[in-house]
Amino acid sequence: MAEKEINWDKHFSKLTWNDVYENSPFFHGQRPPTLFSPDRTRIYISSLDLEFATDNAQELADALEDIKSTFDMAKRSNGYYKMAMAQSDFSALQGLLSELGADEASHRLVEDSV
Repeated sequence: MAEKEINWDKHFSKLTWNDVYENSPFFHGQRPPTLFSPDRTRIYISSLDLEFATDNAQELADALEDIKSTFDMAKRSNGYYKMAMAQSDFSALQGLLSELGADEASHRLVEDSV
């Protein structure tokens, strides 16, 4: 007998954060995901387990280098989940730097081969 399909929209609307965290194959046992503070003045970067001011271009640019190091270490150890998180965090910070008018293009997660 086939099981009844779940109405996922209804199911998600009733979940708490803890429900999501405990039942997700990506979150369970991992650090919380990268998040903005409610007023978007701070950002928690999961791959670094640190927070940063969203209006401090120099601090964000420095964090890009730390994320790149995290990515490179994860790559050497085949830590694919950590690589994905670092890549996502890198992109988030590049977006913030772009919003601040900084030259985020000078920062690359993976060096071009040409």
